[in-house]
Amino acid sequence: MRTIFLFLLLANVVTFAYLHYAGGRPGAEAQIALLQISPDKVKLVKAPPAVPAAANNKLAVPAVCAEWGPVIASDVARAATALAKLDLGGRLSQHDAAETYWVYIPPLKSRADAEKKAGEVRGLGITDFFILQEPAALQFAISLGVFKTEEAANSQLAQLRAKGIRSALAAPYGATSSTFLIRDPDDAVTMRLAEMKAGFPSAALKAVACTDVQAAKNQVSN
Repeated sequence: MRTIFLFLLLANVVTFAYLHYAGGRPGAEAQIALLQISPDKVKLVKAPPAVPAAANNKLAVPAVCAEWGPVIASDVARAATALAKLDLGGRLSQHDAAETYWVYIPPLKSRADAEKKAGEVRGLGITDFFILQEPAALQFAISLGVFKTEEAANSQLAQLRAKGIRSALAAPYGATSSTFLIRDPDDAVTMRLAEMKAGFPSAALKAVACTDVQAAKNQVSN
């Protein structure tokens, strides 16, 4: 029952933030676009009467969290600093994800070795690849594709290995973005997250079930 109440509280507070901070300023329509709020989709549901714990034999319902993000890589440090000021302690966790993923053959020792390996790849009927030439840690690696999701990269990797390319790997590629999770947010915290949206255009605020906060990676502490 508490889960329903907190979901409704979060939805109502975010809507209030929009009305108070966006509607009362010049360019309110632009603020609406930034906050990504759809008040017409918010439905108020009367919460059923609370059931005494002793009478409720069902498993405990997961707590409610506020999910705020994603925040692009260049803004992550600034976002973490802003969130630290909310004094959330262990209730705040950070989840990082690559913006893209790629499939590749690790760097060969020389250009000649890379060309030889490229010939083997071409001989297997694969033509969509290129050798990284720029002097860097990945010079003479062979790129076999860049993908938007980890699942797509792993699928391509499986297909390539089935064709005989055993040395290929899948890994994050490029910059990463971060999403922050706040466990059991109160109305003041939720309001502040809504206000911070203007400074982080890529971030959205929504309520989610805290199903595995304990296993969250990169926990942020003050």
